[in-house]
Amino acid sequence: MCLFFHLSRRTRLARDILRSWTIFQRNKSCDNKQSKPQSKRWRNKAAVILIPVYAKLQQERFEQSRALETHNFQLQNLTLTAFEEPHFLDFHNNNTKISGLYGAVWNLLSESLNFTLQPVRVNVNSLGAPDRNSSVLTFKTGLLGIISRNETVIIPKIEMYEPRLAACDFVMPFWLNRFYLYTRSTIVHDDTWMVKIFSWQVWVTVLLMHVLLSVCIFLAENILIRTYGTKWNYRPFRDFLFYSYRNLCNQSIIPDYFGRSKMLEVSSGLFSYVMYTAYSALLFTYITRRVSIPPFDSLDSLTTKTNYKIVTLKGSVGDIAFSKVNFSSTFVQIRTSERLAIASTTKEMHTLVCSSQNEKYAIYQGQDEYLTTGSIICYLMPIGEACSSIWMGSGIVKNFKYKRTMDLGILKLREVGLLRAIGNHWRDQKATFNFEDIQYQIEMQQVSLVIALACIGVMIALIIFMIENIVFIYKIRHSRLFLS
Repeated sequence: MCLFFHLSRRTRLARDILRSWTIFQRNKSCDNKQSKPQSKRWRNKAAVILIPVYAKLQQERFEQSRALETHNFQLQNLTLTAFEEPHFLDFHNNNTKISGLYGAVWNLLSESLNFTLQPVRVNVNSLGAPDRNSSVLTFKTGLLGIISRNETVIIPKIEMYEPRLAACDFVMPFWLNRFYLYTRSTIVHDDTWMVKIFSWQVWVTVLLMHVLLSVCIFLAENILIRTYGTKWNYRPFRDFLFYSYRNLCNQSIIPDYFGRSKMLEVSSGLFSYVMYTAYSALLFTYITRRVSIPPFDSLDSLTTKTNYKIVTLKGSVGDIAFSKVNFSSTFVQIRTSERLAIASTTKEMHTLVCSSQNEKYAIYQGQDEYLTTGSIICYLMPIGEACSSIWMGSGIVKNFKYKRTMDLGILKLREVGLLRAIGNHWRDQKATFNFEDIQYQIEMQQVSLVIALACIGVMIALIIFMIENIVFIYKIRHSRLFLS
């Protein structure tokens, strides 16, 4: 009897499942044939889910998924293996504590998810490269080799490059890292500093004020002449233009016999004093200003218009891109023309760029590294737009059961803004160095425009002097001929 009841129960369960599946398929075919709206399709599927058997299965699956997402590690030890990178991952207290950009993220995750980090410092200095002798994509060296052998659980810093999925899984990305070219720029002095002290609007205003004051002074003198007789000789308007210009240049005042308004004289002097003070205040700042001229503006111009070489870090995304990428002709050209140098450390890259005498180099580096590390030996500036970009995050061992818990923890950090706050904090912690502040002498190039203007003024004065003498001699000879 019990056996019969059990079989009957199984038969009813199978019948309910078959009936539900038939309803689902019928609704699906009707939707495809009659092209019903999307909302009605979802209502039909929801009706299937409301059947007790499916509802129970759905609830069980949801509870299992939720248990994986909200797992409490209960201070479980998780091994984090890495090599030290200043500002990204620093080891402290006999390699038992970590800090830095990625260290701070995992310290916060360990507190929020209730697990214990066990940092392990290794002597390798790269993530590792794929094994070229194997027919299957495998990693035997570097951090990827360690995690592929299940010797650790977490790699704190990794560029999410697809082939690396053969060694580990990726957690939810932290942020997007853009790669630029960084190099030293040619520093030259700005020869046009005299014109750039004021904007063109200010220069136009000065010119209009100069003409306006000249007109007012000219009218004031004419009124005085007509009012008080011919005590003062009549002067043409050009004399007042030259006088206003002399006053603007902080030179001597006009003689007394010109008879001018005291109010206009004070206004002209005050305007000239303000302009002279403003120009003098900015003079020394602009005369010593230096302009940075980049040697190229993109990766294409670097390869076609310069002889610069590119240096990148061993095992980084730049190393992989320039060594293996074939879809970009520029990357292939740099690789085939032997204009690629691989450095073991970040300091070695900066040494090549800043200290090399015979050859010129440009660093292919991520924005995270540049903002976090800063300039080590000399000042390097980003050139042009980003050459490429890649998501940054962490690697976790393959088939880790509670990976979704990690992803949910990172998502919560992102939602509340803690992930961005950590990134902004550590990206501002640039390495500071005491560069020697040298005061350079003012060179001829910096005052070349002043000397050129003075020479042009002398030449114009000589030409005017020669014309006046020619006219004077001509008038004397003409008057003698007329008298004779």
